[in-house]
Amino acid sequence: MDSKLTGGGLSDSGCQVLSQLLPLGYPESLFPIFQRFCAESTDRLTNSKFCDELRGHEAADQSDDNFDCNDEPSHGNVTIEASKKPNATKPSISGSWSSNMDHSADLKSRHRSHRPFLFQAVLDAPSHSVGSMLDRWLGDSNHLERNEVLLVLFHLKKQLLYWKALQFVEWMEGRNLLNFEERDYACHLDLIARNSGIENAQKYIARVPKPFRNDILYETLLVNCVCVSDIQKAEKVFREIRNLSLPLTVSACNQMILLYKRVARNKVADILMLMEKENIKPSPFTYKLLIDLKGRSNDMSGIELVLNEMKASGVEPDFATRTMVAEFYISGGLTEKAEAVISEMEMEYIKDKRHAIRSLLHLNAALSKPGEVARIWKLCTEPNLEDFMVAIEAWGKLGCIVQAEETFEAMLETTKKVSSRYYNAMLSVYAENKLMAKGKEFVERMSSDGCPNGPLTWEVLIKLYVNSGEVEKADSFLLSVTEQNPDRRPTYGSYIYLLRAYAEKGDIHNAEKIFDRLKMVGYPGRKPPYALLLEAYVNAEVRPYGFRERMRADGVHPVKKVIDHLKFLDKLYLKGALQN
Repeated sequence: MDSKLTGGGLSDSGCQVLSQLLPLGYPESLFPIFQRFCAESTDRLTNSKFCDELRGHEAADQSDDNFDCNDEPSHGNVTIEASKKPNATKPSISGSWSSNMDHSADLKSRHRSHRPFLFQAVLDAPSHSVGSMLDRWLGDSNHLERNEVLLVLFHLKKQLLYWKALQFVEWMEGRNLLNFEERDYACHLDLIARNSGIENAQKYIARVPKPFRNDILYETLLVNCVCVSDIQKAEKVFREIRNLSLPLTVSACNQMILLYKRVARNKVADILMLMEKENIKPSPFTYKLLIDLKGRSNDMSGIELVLNEMKASGVEPDFATRTMVAEFYISGGLTEKAEAVISEMEMEYIKDKRHAIRSLLHLNAALSKPGEVARIWKLCTEPNLEDFMVAIEAWGKLGCIVQAEETFEAMLETTKKVSSRYYNAMLSVYAENKLMAKGKEFVERMSSDGCPNGPLTWEVLIKLYVNSGEVEKADSFLLSVTEQNPDRRPTYGSYIYLLRAYAEKGDIHNAEKIFDRLKMVGYPGRKPPYALLLEAYVNAEVRPYGFRERMRADGVHPVKKVIDHLKFLDKLYLKGALQN
């Protein structure tokens, strides 16, 4: 591969590639273990021969909280009501939803028809007593089978309940209930890294029998190092893979590209040269990363260079790649080129690919073409729930609230029950368009419809408050639901919305308060967002004393933007000192 393809800058937001076919949104780099174990539909989980290459998102851009989880977990007693302490500020959106969490028998039976009984037992068990519950379950003449284990872990990971998944795996391993295979050890290591950090995951490798210390195990560790952007640990693991003479795969190389594009972009070319030296053929995902690299640096000619390189290598750009190219053309102001790509996509895919309609809706909304969105939507003669949700989002992006509401009502007519995910999509439309009054009304409707709420719904409500300029109420609301639901953790995004809002106002006191609360909650795989906190000081034009030391203590390496901000504040302080 031509190393010249790697030039240009890139933001930290990662490669925006469609992952509509992946139940968990896992990337291609999570190799056969996760392909079989937790990234395919339940009716194929037991097929050990399924080893197709996954398409989709970067592993390092996946959240370890429930930021992007599809639905609210159907358990727990949650209330969306302000704290009733004397000095508490009661948010405008109130009313207890705890009664709605006691689902009807129909809803329970509907969920259980798609979930194994053991999973429901684990889901209902308190976090501190999963092991004792499983012991009782085993004592009731139940037998643990591998197929059931796969299903339980599939559902726990689907709902991002990684702590319970870890307890479940450790319970099995501690009691020698199954003969662990390579995928089981890799899964255990992944869960340790997610819950307890990279160091504990590294220690776990010493406990794994030598025959199972293979490339799958080390690539799992590498993925988790990349997730936390720990360049030193990732490079060490990458060296170990080579020193131990384990197979060097394109997945491992892709992970290093993902890491370097964040923290050391000049090293991307080194990985590409290594791949060429070791005769490792780039995967479609490798090309997508390079397109992302060029696109985010606004290098449109570079994108076309990568596309030509793909075709010369016999790799035809797939639908996801073309979608990404069209998005970059739109963001770069090349409307005609974007329209040409979209037209080709429509002609080639729309008859055979259902998800093509969803992407075309999204792209035409980005081009601000309500007429095209309406035309594409009419082509979807038998829409499913996912189609409805994408259409609602597209109308919301265009500011067409009436059409979004009509689409939502049409969706409800197709089925008796829909999950909170689809209600949240409509609520997000009101949040994006700063429609506080409509948002309040819709929250009441969600309550009356028996829609379960949880961290995902809380996040949308916080976004609604913040976008409507009521940051203090959003703060009070988040504090309230956190206190009332100690067993449920708000999403990482909830805190980020608030922190960003305070930072934009230059409100250092409240920004530091949210920052401290976020650190206290703790999100494995995520380091404290010091860059966002620093923006509060920049906007207030106040020098933060000891900021570099704080970052160093938390193991956070400053990026260029942070370094520039700190230099600016240092100069500002010196200028003020000289004037005084």
